[in-house]
Amino acid sequence: MVETAVVEELLDAIGARDRARIAACFAPAAKLRALTPHQVRVLDGPEAIAGQYVYWLDTLESFVLVSGDVTAIADRARLRYRFYGRDPAKGWQENEHTAYATVENGLVAALNLTCAGFRPSELPG
Repeated sequence: MVETAVVEELLDAIGARDRARIAACFAPAAKLRALTPHQVRVLDGPEAIAGQYVYWLDTLESFVLVSGDVTAIADRARLRYRFYGRDPAKGWQENEHTAYATVENGLVAALNLTCAGFRPSELPG
């Protein structure tokens, strides 16, 4: 069974939009493969991966993580979270990421992620 503590820390770091904490969850040779509505991204290393999260999240004026969970699935950890963000030009947007992490020596060695895309929405009451 996979150890999920580092993936739970990653979820908390994403919720805090904390670049340093996100980077600290990844092994030096970690790889992110992300399928988004606009392209497939492949990034190597903790700083590049954390930079991608900054690109996705830091331009949002407001950010609310509304749900998230980590589940062990055999030798992988599934990470799923849904959030709302207020884009300065487009207003409130809703998005969800689902990812599968490979954990080695207590760090994320690989993360394969799918993104629903930023969808126009209203922040729930």
